[in-house]
Amino acid sequence: MNKILSLIVVAYLLTGCASTRSMEDNNSDIEPDIDRSSLPEGIFTYYDNPARYYLPVEYFLIGKFVTQNGCLLFETNNELYTPLLPAIYTKYIKGDAQITVNNEVYNIGETGDVSARPIEREYVGNFITEGQSQCLLDKFMRIEVRGMRYT
Repeated sequence: MNKILSLIVVAYLLTGCASTRSMEDNNSDIEPDIDRSSLPEGIFTYYDNPARYYLPVEYFLIGKFVTQNGCLLFETNNELYTPLLPAIYTKYIKGDAQITVNNEVYNIGETGDVSARPIEREYVGNFITEGQSQCLLDKFMRIEVRGMRYT
């Protein structure tokens, strides 16, 4: 009986350690080998891990990128969001009239369909690059690379 109880405790401990490790791996969105010299500056970006599984669903919103008080923001349904852009796929220089995400070019101030979805702060994770603190609103919009889904 003691052997069985001991085996159960050991199995539980090993399973708990393994599941904690896999959760850490799943939450690790920072790629240490990113060439930071080519990343956009002054905006909030995230690392889009190509090895991560994505559902074959794309989100589209009608909205536009706007600049306000030196901040790049995303507007949809008359609400402003801090856009979170995929770091290695985004090209933008502060003051430009366009922002490019992979092959999609968005003119700032022009309304169009954008592959994006709202995201809660607790699911944002770590930023690869950051904008000014006053540009960090309470609402976030995760801008995604259109048509790129990995399995």
